[in-house]
Amino acid sequence: AATVNGTAIDQDDVIGVRTAEVDARVDAGAFRSDLTALIVWRSMVDAAEDEFGITGLDTKEGREAWVETASTEDLAIIESIAQNPELTTFATDIVISQLAIADLVMQEFATDPDIQQAVWDQAAAELVEVCASHILTETEEEAAAAKDRIDAGEDFAAVADEVSLDAASPGGALPCPSPPSSYVDSFAAVVSTAPIGEVTEPFQTEFGWHIAFVESREGPESVDDIAADPDRWMPEEVLDAAFAQWRDSVVGSADVVVNSRIGSWFPQGDGIVPPPASP
Repeated sequence: AATVNGTAIDQDDVIGVRTAEVDARVDAGAFRSDLTALIVWRSMVDAAEDEFGITGLDTKEGREAWVETASTEDLAIIESIAQNPELTTFATDIVISQLAIADLVMQEFATDPDIQQAVWDQAAAELVEVCASHILTETEEEAAAAKDRIDAGEDFAAVADEVSLDAASPGGALPCPSPPSSYVDSFAAVVSTAPIGEVTEPFQTEFGWHIAFVESREGPESVDDIAADPDRWMPEEVLDAAFAQWRDSVVGSADVVVNSRIGSWFPQGDGIVPPPASP
C-alpha cells in the first residue's frame, strides 16, 4: 500500500485496523484514512528513534512497558479505542504507540534548554501558582466588617461560610493551586501581590467586593528552577505545541511513497488524495 522511509505498509496492515477477517474489503475512504494514520505513525516511530533514541514502541513489549507508566488521560483514550467495535486490537496497538511517542518526545522537549529558556522569557509570570481564599460581599462596608471580625480573631472559613456570596467556595477556599491568570484581572492583581498570610483590605471586582487571604504563592525564580523541576514548571500547552510542530515536521519530511492505485501523498492536506477518476 505504501512505504515510509523504506519500510513497507502492506494492504493487510491497513485492512487490519478495522477487521481481522482474511480477505475482507474496506471502504475506499476508510482505507485511505487508515493508511494515512499508519503513515503518520511510522514516520513518528522512525523520527523518535533517529532524533531521541526512543525505540521499542512498535513492539508488544515496548507498548506494555509504557502502559505501566501511562497517565489516566492516556489510559482513558486507550480504553475508548479498545471498546470501539469498529476497530481491532491492532488499532489499539497503534494508538498506544502514538500516545507513547507523544509522551516520551514531550519529555524530551520538557528538558530542552532552549524551550525552557523560551518559557522563562515569554511566560514566567504565568507559571506562578497561588493558594487563596476569599469572601465576596455586595458592598465595601460588608467586606470591611468581615475583615474586622477576622482581625479580631474569628476564623476566616467560618466567616466566609456565614457571609460570602460565593457559595461554590466552601470556607472561601479557591482551587489550589491556581495560576492568577485563571481569575479576573482585578482579582489576579491582588492575589499576585498580597502579603502571604494576611487578610487584604477590601477590593472591588466585577462580581462585588472581596477580601482575600493568600496562603501560598510559588513560582520559578529563574530558568534554573524550571530546569530543576520541568515536570512541575513546563506548561503543558507549550509541550503540546512543540510536539504538534515536531509531528507535522517529521511527517512532512518522511520519504513516503503511496501505491498510485490508492492515491497520492499530500502531508500538508488530508494525507492521501484519491487518484483521478477514470475518463
